[in-house]
Amino acid sequence: MGPGERKRFQESLIVQNKMNDRTKPKSNMARFLANYRVETIFGICGLAVMNLIFFAGAFREGNTIDRTAAGQLGDFVGGYIGTVFTLLSVLLLFATLKDNRRAAQVQSFEARYFELLKMHRDNVVEMELQDTRGRKIFVLLMRKFRLILPAVMRVAVQCQQSLPQLELLKIAYYCLFYGTGPNSSRMLKMSLAAYDSDFVSALESDLNDEYVKEHVKIDRNLGYTPFEGHQSRLGHYYRHLYQTVCYVDKQDLALDKYEYVKTIRAQLTTHEQALLLLNSLAPVGRNWWEKGLMTKYRMVQNLPRDFFDPYSELDVTKHFSPGYFEWEEMQQPNRSKGIQGS
Repeated sequence: MGPGERKRFQESLIVQNKMNDRTKPKSNMARFLANYRVETIFGICGLAVMNLIFFAGAFREGNTIDRTAAGQLGDFVGGYIGTVFTLLSVLLLFATLKDNRRAAQVQSFEARYFELLKMHRDNVVEMELQDTRGRKIFVLLMRKFRLILPAVMRVAVQCQQSLPQLELLKIAYYCLFYGTGPNSSRMLKMSLAAYDSDFVSALESDLNDEYVKEHVKIDRNLGYTPFEGHQSRLGHYYRHLYQTVCYVDKQDLALDKYEYVKTIRAQLTTHEQALLLLNSLAPVGRNWWEKGLMTKYRMVQNLPRDFFDPYSELDVTKHFSPGYFEWEEMQQPNRSKGIQGS
């Protein structure tokens, strides 16, 4: 919620309160008792106890009060109780200062938090791919990923590389991230240096082939040339998203951190969460798992069931414990929500 939204929300509350005051009139005394009920009760009880003391026989001479004994009691009460109240006043002052300090810290945190949230929204709005802008770009990026993954599988078979499904996904994501081209191909090969060099070279040649690019562009009716990489878009996007979540996670204040990150997660579309998962599974995004952010804050909780084909793409249930995803909660609402890392 931005500053303007918070101001409008506060103004609506003020208007509503005024309407309530008009429809339900209260006297000044009734309003005072409603706001200071506890203080009023303690005050009445204190006065009652102070006056009941004088009914004790030690302070009475027949039907009159023994002024000497009452005076001694007053001196004692004035010295002892006064000291107690002074101590309580100091403690209450310290508690008030502590509360004010914490309120200032929370206010400072929220100001920075909402600023980062706004920057995230602005980053998404500014993203552009040909004639497509904003969140729709992530739909196109997932389509491109699903064009690259079969190519990776095909070249792996041709080069007799037997790779696990997760490794194929990592390679496909790096191809989407870096792409191919004069500089992109060099960075792509460096990122895939752990794999067979002949396989990597064959994959780069396949994706960098102009005939293949043009064929895919026409066949899929794309308004852009495929396989050219999105490092400038995705790199900045995920760095800022990661820093925003880390900013909340590292706070020492007594905050409901999950609710704050939940607000961040609510900004992510289904395709954004899908690409975030792919990014986190690749070495470039491993900190999402190493710091426990993917599981602690359930960053991809809203992925629909079988958004990824569990056989040809990714079986997400192998990376998260039962109850992690929203669709599991709808099926078994009483199921435990335990989560685990990959």
